[in-house]
Amino acid sequence: MPLRFVTAAVVVGVTIALAGCQGTTSAAPSPVQSTDLTSSDGGFDRHAVIGVVLEPGQDTLGDDLERALTDAGFSPDVRVAPARGAAAAQRTAVDRLVRTGAKALLVRPVDASALTGVIQTAHDAGVVVVSLGEPLPTSGTGGDGVSADYRVPAGDDQADLVSAAVDVVGSLQRGEKPTTD
Repeated sequence: MPLRFVTAAVVVGVTIALAGCQGTTSAAPSPVQSTDLTSSDGGFDRHAVIGVVLEPGQDTLGDDLERALTDAGFSPDVRVAPARGAAAAQRTAVDRLVRTGAKALLVRPVDASALTGVIQTAHDAGVVVVSLGEPLPTSGTGGDGVSADYRVPAGDDQADLVSAAVDVVGSLQRGEKPTTD
């Protein structure tokens, strides 16, 4: 076989191999949400992973959310931040939940401003973010900043918070825009 054919075959093989390596640089799963970040585009699987990120000492709330989300047919992944390094632990938890394919995140932040970068990553991945209690601050410029997609007010009754949060996730799963606030 002439050398030029061997060289051409090697070049074609390397080109095909390199083309297969290209793709998105995002480490996040594919989107399930519309580009306007305000509503779901048809929901997600009934048994989808729903991430829950809570403040230190919120173990009872975590247990209640885990039980209610499981009863509703979802696969909750609850992360309660430790007392030391809580803001960093919450950032890590949000990042890991997004990377492992959570379709929605319920977040009760220790320091909401510390989560803006990972909330942006969640949005970029199409993960719907629901703030439990206080709103998450926006970031960015020109009024197009990032915040939670929805907010469930905390109120005085934990059972009401859990019920409202599960209702929001159920609406999102069905592809409906939930009513909150």
